[in-house]
Amino acid sequence: MSTKTSLGILGLGTVGTGVVKLLRDNPQFEIRAIAVRDKNKPRELDLSAFHVTDNAFELSDDPNIEIIVEVAGGIGQVHEVVKRAITNGKHVITANKEMIAKYGPEIFEAANRHNVTVFFEAAVGGGIPLISTLQRGLQANRISKVAGIVNGTTNYILTMMEQEKKPFAEALREAQAKGYAEADPTDDIEGNDVVYKIAILASLAFQAPVEVGKIYRQGITQISDLDIQLASEFGYRIKMIGLAQPFGSAGKIDVRAHPMLVPLHHPLAGVEGVNNAIFISGSAVGEIMLSGPGAGQFPTASAVVGDVINLASALKLPDFARYFQPAMNSETCDVSPIEETTNAYYIRLQTLDVPGVIGHLGLACGEHGISLLGLVQKGVTEDGIATIVLLTHQVKESQLQAALRDIRKQGTTKDIPVVLRVLS
Repeated sequence: MSTKTSLGILGLGTVGTGVVKLLRDNPQFEIRAIAVRDKNKPRELDLSAFHVTDNAFELSDDPNIEIIVEVAGGIGQVHEVVKRAITNGKHVITANKEMIAKYGPEIFEAANRHNVTVFFEAAVGGGIPLISTLQRGLQANRISKVAGIVNGTTNYILTMMEQEKKPFAEALREAQAKGYAEADPTDDIEGNDVVYKIAILASLAFQAPVEVGKIYRQGITQISDLDIQLASEFGYRIKMIGLAQPFGSAGKIDVRAHPMLVPLHHPLAGVEGVNNAIFISGSAVGEIMLSGPGAGQFPTASAVVGDVINLASALKLPDFARYFQPAMNSETCDVSPIEETTNAYYIRLQTLDVPGVIGHLGLACGEHGISLLGLVQKGVTEDGIATIVLLTHQVKESQLQAALRDIRKQGTTKDIPVVLRVLS
């Protein structure tokens, strides 16, 4: 009887290839099958020693496979394969942030019912051990904030816009050319990827599922190199941030994914390129930050294989499966609407360059209880359009939006292209 732990690998893209490279010569494991979409696609790996199939359900139905390693991504059939694998008594390791964010409670409940477990370290942060830190390392803490840069594509784009003075479109093309962004970058640049990841982190931090659809989302497509420059002059860097924190005294939480002005003295401000970082504030540990490569073949594969090794070791423990499942309440978190939150704001406006404009802006803000921290005018176009930037003190989002509605009605206002929140 073999003493090796038998594996089925679902997916052989960048991460899946890295996983096979790390596992193929490890005497503890046997890769019994690899499922791919296209068996005829040229691969950088020699797969002659492996059984390769284009029927993913072969893995979930093979009685000789103990652990399914899911690195295909997406949902649809992948979700069905994972559910069937669990029903058939197989353990699952996944890097699939969308599946865990949307279907985590269902998957964990099924795993408990069938006495198996699901590991998902690689779903957030690539090679950074964020999941295990929140699941086990910080259990003695009440978490008061999770804020992080968890998307390397947007962080690379914003870094290039700042350091190389490149406009957004050019920085995006460069990210795609270097393999940091997909041909269709929508999930990254519109914030969907960050929504999935902060949903997972918030669920672990506050021990209750977070519904993805309730998370406020804003992408980075509206940010210009002028915003990058002006933020720097005010003492900030613009970063795409996933944020989760308790809200008020009624048990609500504030969870969102959007670009923010990060003060230069904040640890997240110095995270550049494709790197990721998560800032966590806990009642016992204080403030900590974990950072490192958030994507790429081997950083992510490292997290996946780490889960494989940990799970194989845990198989030897009594009743291990329930111990390793996330401890969550059955009811979902009550997520506060963005309108209820309080923030400081950066607002870029385009107005007619005529007398009285500044006064009208100040009056509209004052009528809605908004105190201005700073105001600067940056140039006038040949056709008489001025760029004005406001920086506010803390104010409720609903008050800010009411003021902006009034400002838009002013005949001198041509556009309000950018409204960004400030990380406090």
